[in-house]
Amino acid sequence: MSVLSSPPAPSADRPGLLIAHVGPAEPIDEGAALYRTQQPCRALGELADVAVISGSILSPGLFDSRVLVNADVLVIRDVADPDLLPILAARRRRRKLSVYEITRHLFASPPGPYEPATRVPDLVQRSLRPLLARQTDCLQVSTPALDAHCAALNPRRAVFPNQLWDAPPPAPARRPDRVVIGWAGSHVHREDLRAVVPALAGVLERHPEVEVAVMTEAAVRPVLDALPAARVTFTPWGSLASYYRFLETIDIGIAPLAPTAYNRCLTDTRFMEYAAHGVLAVCADLEPYREVVRPGETGYLFADVAELETVLERALVEGEVRAAIPARAARYTTSERNERRHARDRVGFYLSVAAQLGFEIKGHQRTVFPPSDLRDERHAPMTFPDSRYLMLNAGEIERLLEEGLRHRQAGTTAEARRCFLAAARLAPRSHLPPLLLGTIEAPAAAIEALSRAEALNATSYQTAYLRGVRLLEIGDASDAAAAFERARSIAPGYGAPQERLGMLAEVAGRTDDACRLFEEAALQNPTFALPIARLAEIAQRSGKIDKAVGLLERILADDPDLSLTNFLMGRVYVELHRYHQARVHLLRAVDGAEDRAAVLTALAAAERGLGNHDAAKIALEEARVLGA
Repeated sequence: MSVLSSPPAPSADRPGLLIAHVGPAEPIDEGAALYRTQQPCRALGELADVAVISGSILSPGLFDSRVLVNADVLVIRDVADPDLLPILAARRRRRKLSVYEITRHLFASPPGPYEPATRVPDLVQRSLRPLLARQTDCLQVSTPALDAHCAALNPRRAVFPNQLWDAPPPAPARRPDRVVIGWAGSHVHREDLRAVVPALAGVLERHPEVEVAVMTEAAVRPVLDALPAARVTFTPWGSLASYYRFLETIDIGIAPLAPTAYNRCLTDTRFMEYAAHGVLAVCADLEPYREVVRPGETGYLFADVAELETVLERALVEGEVRAAIPARAARYTTSERNERRHARDRVGFYLSVAAQLGFEIKGHQRTVFPPSDLRDERHAPMTFPDSRYLMLNAGEIERLLEEGLRHRQAGTTAEARRCFLAAARLAPRSHLPPLLLGTIEAPAAAIEALSRAEALNATSYQTAYLRGVRLLEIGDASDAAAAFERARSIAPGYGAPQERLGMLAEVAGRTDDACRLFEEAALQNPTFALPIARLAEIAQRSGKIDKAVGLLERILADDPDLSLTNFLMGRVYVELHRYHQARVHLLRAVDGAEDRAAVLTALAAAERGLGNHDAAKIALEEARVLGA
């Protein structure tokens, strides 16, 4: 890999098919960026007549060069950004293929210190990935479980698992007098590790030759306090390269997973990495591993902590088996899991979908690659030997914007402002820095920043919508409504501006107009819960209980754990005296509720209706404390 230090001379190489790939803002040396962006794009760029440009949603070069609109194929990986909606509309008019990629469950997420289970979700943002998946021409996912999860979003889908780039390196020599059981993971999988600590404790008690090695964040270390400290080693959580080095130090790798919706949609990458480094894989008997781990041949599966302990005992006793299984697993990864071998499958999928839709995605006019406006060193473009692949997302502008977002999330607004202003100086023609400034400044300064962003990119939905939000904060309902109307014209399929306009109409007493706007929003974006919830509340107030139930059942079918709709459904069932059903929904609603006291009050009514007076008193007392 190399960085272009100066614009190269025009290339004689003129690829026929240009693929643009946009991903989330993320470090380029971590697993998702490597497995889902860098490796697939590099392999595609090695094919004849294919060229690839990738970057993040914070890469100004992707917007400035208009490559997102002009590329023959656009792949959007896991990005929830409404500014992509007008880009997709423009591509649809030009009959250019657009692909959405999903690599994690649409709604479920693991709790952690930075993303607690009780955090109220952003319902506007929550609806965007399903909407983008519907509005693109086809969908690609990373696992069969995700394919089943996303089946209703798009009829044209393909599964492209994570792959390795190179053949597995020779397995390092293992010490015969010591066996190291290892695990690596972030805070996201802390509870998965906690569940198997009893098995590790039992094994350590019986086998003095065994040690445990863990690579993780500092916040996860206390999970292993029950194990003897002298026999546990910790490696700080770091880059993918450091993780690979960690794998060279362990003999048995465990992959515990609780049977949650989030975990079931994960990839089998952990097994693949263990196999590639000569580590015996002992994996949870769950969807990510069931198809790839053949027990006793390429690894072991375990259903619970007791079975894990049994499997580890077997592996420790049968030393020859412990060595033979990783060798077979390594041969499997070499023959079946090589990225280059699967590059043509991706192109074949794109060509097949294009043929179904009548698109001619391979243009007749060939252009010089890479485009001259992306060779500028301020974009820090990276190239790869023998591949027509240009990777952005490593420049100073992206670094500043990503750092600013981290400060915004941490609440250090002054530092976020410093980063966004520095990025604006480096990229004065990019709308991204003033757009992000508009999310942190006080309302008057935010409105001014968003107006600058709008002048720089007239097709940015976010600048208009966020300007409307900030105008509402200063009580300017008229200009806010105009901003929401502009956002609605840019991306009519999103539904968020219609929901805001409906709320303004409802406050003004124009209930019929509000219902019309809420219905439009719900029709355009069926996984956007807010307008459906508004309609259900209006129906309930009007005595149309059956209509309210039908509306809520519709959104719960897609997103059954959403607190808001479970609360409203529970409240409706209380009114219908269907207390058992009310209790089920209200219990689901409690943890993620924006107004926990209101949910507990409704829950108390359901408990009282069931004759559970003690439970009703407890719920009411907690609601009273929260209300105080």
